[in-house]
Amino acid sequence: MDPPRRTRVHCGPKPARTDGARCRARQGGCELGLLGSSSPVNPSGLDVLHVEDQPFVVVAAPGGAIEDDVTVRPEELAGQKLIASRTGSLMRTIVDDITAGGTGTEIVTIVDHRTSILPLVLTGVGVAVLPSSWTRLARRCGAVVAPIEPTAHLHVAMVSLPAHLTPAARAFLTLTKSLAQRRVRGP
Repeated sequence: MDPPRRTRVHCGPKPARTDGARCRARQGGCELGLLGSSSPVNPSGLDVLHVEDQPFVVVAAPGGAIEDDVTVRPEELAGQKLIASRTGSLMRTIVDDITAGGTGTEIVTIVDHRTSILPLVLTGVGVAVLPSSWTRLARRCGAVVAPIEPTAHLHVAMVSLPAHLTPAARAFLTLTKSLAQRRVRGP
């Protein structure tokens, strides 16, 4: 007897700005797009699942001026060295607003992808502004995490075409809906 035939599933994370992710989903370049933006998205021709809103936090190496779980105001970051993403992201906008305050805060490293930031923070290169979804991992790695007030929120959503999802994509969307519902209800 032949083994059961399995549908091939390809998960290809491709960083893209919000417009790029919407365009790929709309044109059939992907079945599902996960995107974060500075405001809720509602693109025509796509189904949108609001997943969650993530406030931004400051992540720093332990033993410095930033204390874990103690709210920080942007002006309190005076003199800090910041690790930033490239221009165009909401994270970078927040960092640019902090450095524009003229408090001696400076960007010391610019990274192409967020996955590079935590190791740089932990080795003392500087502090970073990240979405709160990084809190758990950062703390498990030994970093301190402090809320920023006031802060923007990253609006996370999943987009898809209204029809023609493969069984695997439908299953992933169902799991994401379940996660989104739990986020609304709380732990």
